Formats: sequence, structure tokens, C-alpha cells
Amino acid sequence: MSNDVTVSSPHSRRAVVKGAAWSLPVIAAAVAAPAAVASVNTLGLAFTASSTSLLNLRLLDGTSALTAQALVTVPTILTFTNGPGAVTENALVTVSISRPTGINLPVGRARGFGVYSFNGSPTTAAQRTTTYQSAPLIGQYGFPSTTWSNTVPVTVASNGTLNLPIVFGLAGTSTGVSVSLLASFPVTVTVVIGGRTLIATSSISVPIGAGIL
Repeated sequence: MSNDVTVSSPHSRRAVVKGAAWSLPVIAAAVAAPAAVASVNTLGLAFTASSTSLLNLRLLDGTSALTAQALVTVPTILTFTNGPGAVTENALVTVSISRPTGINLPVGRARGFGVYSFNGSPTTAAQRTTTYQSAPLIGQYGFPSTTWSNTVPVTVASNGTLNLPIVFGLAGTSTGVSVSLLASFPVTVTVVIGGRTLIATSSISVPIGAGIL
């Protein structure tokens, strides 16, 4: 009776060791890869620039424009700041412009503000809403509140910034009412990106005599 015994040669053992050595870097690379995945957890959002001038403002519901007769201040740049890890995501961006506080127009309508363009792209009527207050017998009155919402691609380098220009226009219609106080329109930008919600705030300031409201 014979017992069959298989004896590995030194050559075959070296081949196994060599094969194992080649496989180790592949496993290490597979484990390390998730650390490079982009994350929105370090993103910040803020308005970082504004302009004060005799603005020429487009009427969002028409084709004409009005030039302010007094210095109007508007925010002009919205900035994303990022920490480690690049971000490339689609974001839902909503810009809301509220009615100015402290000004009561019981009858008649004045204009407000809306987004004319965002990051160089003109907005469309389908993306914007303009809402006046209303009451029985009076109808619509006061200043409008407006919103603009759209999905926007956002790409921010690791430890980098992304500046997005924003241009405002005039929303709604005017019945010729007189606005005799400084009008400050609160501006709120809400960005939903990668499961997070970022918010930035500013305001549009229109002095007495600007002639655009």
C-alpha cells in the first residue's frame, strides 16, 4: 500500500508568495478610495459682495428698464466656501425677496425685486413667483414678495471657493403710489445640496426718491 504525498517545491512556494504580494496594493487602494469621495459637510454659503449705484434695472415682467435716481444697494455675489474634499453636486437654489418692513401701503401697488439672472443665466417666468397682498374690494396692494427657484450645478475645489454672480430686476407693477421711506427688502438664499440646507441672507436698500418702486 502506498501513501501519496504532495510536496510543494520551493519554486511553487515562491510563486504563491509573489502572487500575494501583488494582490496587497490592490486591496489597500480599494480601502483608501472612500476617503477621496466628495462631501458637502464642509460647505459654507454667504453673500460676499454688493454694489451701490444708480442702477439700471430690468422689469422682469416686461422688456423695458428703469434707471434709479438715487443710490440703490444690492448684493451681487453669492459665495460657496469649501473645506477638504472637492464637491460636484446639483443644488436646488431658491432666492426669496420679502416685502420691506415698516412701510404700509393700504391701497395701490408698488414694485419689488426678483432675480433677473443667476450665475450668468437669465431666469424664466416659469421659475419665478410674484405675490401681492390682497383684500376684498381693494384687490392686490402693497409690495410683492418674490421667489426664484432652479436646480444649479455646483462644483467647488477642495479648500476652494465658488463665486456666483446674481443680478436683480424689478418685479410686479406700480400704480404710481408714493414711497416716502427708505425701503429695505430682505433677501434669503436657500441651497439644498447633498442632503444639507445652506442659507445666506442680505438685503436690497432703496432710498427715498429712487423712482423705481
